[in-house]
Amino acid sequence: MSDDERLLADLRRMWQAADPPPPGLGPIMVATVAAADLDEEWELLVLVRDSADEGLAAVRGLGTARMLSFSAAAGWSLEAEIDGEQFSGQVLDLEPGADPTDVVVAVETRAGESWSTPLDEFGFFTLLAHARGTLRFTVRFGGVVASSHWVEV
Repeated sequence: MSDDERLLADLRRMWQAADPPPPGLGPIMVATVAAADLDEEWELLVLVRDSADEGLAAVRGLGTARMLSFSAAAGWSLEAEIDGEQFSGQVLDLEPGADPTDVVVAVETRAGESWSTPLDEFGFFTLLAHARGTLRFTVRFGGVVASSHWVEV
């Protein structure tokens, strides 16, 4: 058992002894979360393509950009290109009638740094960020917040 697992087990025992949860709390919380439509408010962007995982293209060129593609359960997607400190891309397939200029794309680091920009009227974004190491993308619009898993760049 690791130190973290031992600490969590000690905390679990302490809370069970000092302030145990009321009977039935687990099913009540599951039903409450389901009824609150949290899936609609907080989505996860799933990485579906990373050019770093692909072989080199059989073409000549000096391109160094890394392409990442994410999809959300609601059907929309984020295409992102990282080229040095320039992050650019597009949010695709937003629901009909959605205004792309109400959408904000952010690049966030584990250290708490964040750079964000709204989309243009065509759904494109470009921003300069000094983000290196582990980062994630977050997309916000109409009460929806969708973040990707952390990606090493």
